[in-house]
Amino acid sequence: MASTFTSSRPGHEPAPATGEGSTVADRRVLAVVTVLMLSITLFQRFAIPLGGVQLSLSVLVALAGLGYLLYHGDVVENRAATRVFVLAMAACFLCAGIVLFQTGVGGITSLIYLPIIWVVFAFTLHPARHHLYERVLARFETFMLFFAGVGILQTAAQAAGAWTYVDVILRYVPEQLLFLGYNTSYPIEYGSPIIKANGFVFLEPSIYAQFLAMALLSVLVRRAAWWRVVLIGVALVCTISGTGLLFAAFGVLLLMLRRGGRWTARIVVAVVIAVPVALATPFGAIIAERAGETSNTNSSGSLRFVQPYQRILDTWGENPLSVLLGDGAGRADALAAQIFESTGLPINFSGLAKVIFEYGVPAAILFCTFVGLALVRRAPSPTLAWAGVFANAFLTGALLQPQVLYLLVPLVSLFVGHDFEKRLDADRHALAATAGHDPAPSPGRQQAPVTLPPASPNGLLG
Repeated sequence: MASTFTSSRPGHEPAPATGEGSTVADRRVLAVVTVLMLSITLFQRFAIPLGGVQLSLSVLVALAGLGYLLYHGDVVENRAATRVFVLAMAACFLCAGIVLFQTGVGGITSLIYLPIIWVVFAFTLHPARHHLYERVLARFETFMLFFAGVGILQTAAQAAGAWTYVDVILRYVPEQLLFLGYNTSYPIEYGSPIIKANGFVFLEPSIYAQFLAMALLSVLVRRAAWWRVVLIGVALVCTISGTGLLFAAFGVLLLMLRRGGRWTARIVVAVVIAVPVALATPFGAIIAERAGETSNTNSSGSLRFVQPYQRILDTWGENPLSVLLGDGAGRADALAAQIFESTGLPINFSGLAKVIFEYGVPAAILFCTFVGLALVRRAPSPTLAWAGVFANAFLTGALLQPQVLYLLVPLVSLFVGHDFEKRLDADRHALAATAGHDPAPSPGRQQAPVTLPPASPNGLLG
């Protein structure tokens, strides 16, 4: 499996994690990862104007950071993912080009952005830096604990009538430097003066909820302090976002399957206690009212999970060739805008729906294979990887939203090849087995002596 990774610059390989020279490389990697996490949280709403389009600040940060680490040998190529990435992009360009040539329909900007945004997932950290993974998770959790507190204060101050919501970012930052057109500030329900928690710096409450959900899952994966789960969970309820709750629920379900009966029983007890408490609040009641909203054609659930796929099937029926070639780059957003203009319904094409609709089924299969190789196969945490892929494929239109997608760079793709969660679970099981099967010796019974092999001069056995 080591052949999956290649160093880009022979002679610039980082020192092994156990060596004396690893400290500088560790600091270098942590600095880049920290700046990237800041760009996708604190500066998520900031845009770089490029003529008539905008580019996320996080794209430049990610590309520059990876380039810097690549130069020092800290980042290496994920060969399998890179090969499929090239094939997937070639298929997307070919399909979009044919459609553009035949019909004149398609967005050049969307087509160009696709490889620029997704190429970062074709690289991973050198295995010598894998030991930093838990520190990266803890740092991300610290960021989100801070923003969770901000979101809770936002909601509590409004509910108490002590403060009226003001978008401080929009007030003090020029509009040309911000992404507009997102539902950044909107009420918890129609006519309410209380604005959903968004942490001020997130594009939408739903995106804020997704980041909170990932942080909550990270805490559960690491088995960190319980108060972190409580604080993040309260903030998640304040977003009134079904997207975030589905994200978290999917990840918790994965953990239940991985960890078995005892852990599942504890989670079930916690949910049985927490859900009635949450539903007793005005915010929980609003979430409960929206639980079955997919059956309502005007609900956000239907607009996100049902109607986009109905539109895809309708397009395939009208033009069977679009099954193979798609309907053109950027067509999903264009169609959603047309529907909104004519009906007032904001249909939301998820990431998977966009790939299928815009580039056709064959290209979509190649693209999904790349995602599997870059994010799921040999993921450091299968829980975070599968939950993140699920959310971006079905819950959000994040195909060209690096502010959302790039959360998976430091938490998953950079550490592909590291079996962190597997080792953590194995150590936990071993500890439990030791505690349950190594009783203290009975009185009068002597244990056999234990002989340990001598340690070598470098501290290694044997």
